[in-house]
Amino acid sequence: MIFLSIINHSHDEMIINNKELPLIAKKYNITIKSNTKASAALINYTDKYNIQLIDESYGLGFGCNNNYIFSYLVESNQISDSDYFLVINPDVTITLENIKKLEKNVNKLAADIYTINLYHDINFTQPELSIKKFPTILGPIMGLISKKTRNDAYNKSTITKPTIIDWAAGSFLLFTKLAYEKLNGFSDKYFMYFEDVDICRRAKIKKMHLMYLPDIKAIHKGAFNNRKILSKHFRWYLASYFRYHLKNNQL
Repeated sequence: MIFLSIINHSHDEMIINNKELPLIAKKYNITIKSNTKASAALINYTDKYNIQLIDESYGLGFGCNNNYIFSYLVESNQISDSDYFLVINPDVTITLENIKKLEKNVNKLAADIYTINLYHDINFTQPELSIKKFPTILGPIMGLISKKTRNDAYNKSTITKPTIIDWAAGSFLLFTKLAYEKLNGFSDKYFMYFEDVDICRRAKIKKMHLMYLPDIKAIHKGAFNNRKILSKHFRWYLASYFRYHLKNNQL
């Protein structure tokens, strides 16, 4: 079984307007952790479609919020060792059919973490640079300058079968339950940004594998708030950038 973990930070309307979630909720467990007080509309929506809503402990970082959901699922005896924990952004749209396809594929494969093929558009013509090699010092800076300039990004057009990669965006990461436990989830040292790079690097150090599945597709709108110079997101990005590279002795 796949358990979906969605963090809501004033995304109430976006979540409610996602027409795929009610369909997915009929077969899979969806838990939303609200990082801002949930609106009455979101509360009614989750009640209607049997989606779990955790409306408490606001203001946590991305990783801590997902760890919160994972701990809740474990402590309430909902998730078992044979299950999967899917970290998925509220601005990612995936169909029930692709979730089923994902589950079928991972049950046949032998990796610890999985990601899929994310696109910016509904026609699947603009692939997102969502899978990358571990960043050099200049790689992320180049990414801030141009969405298309990343010398550390994998060329998705050349990958046609399930492939082991370095790291993938935290907008869509599927962990085996045991892998997430072994990694102790995301590091609480990152409030936002680079927590996905960090957990994938720690996984590699532990000889755990992250597999990219090119045939499974979803749409990721992506706000790219970290590109807005002097914004709080940019400050968070810089703080995480330096923390990551200092930790890995690259500065």
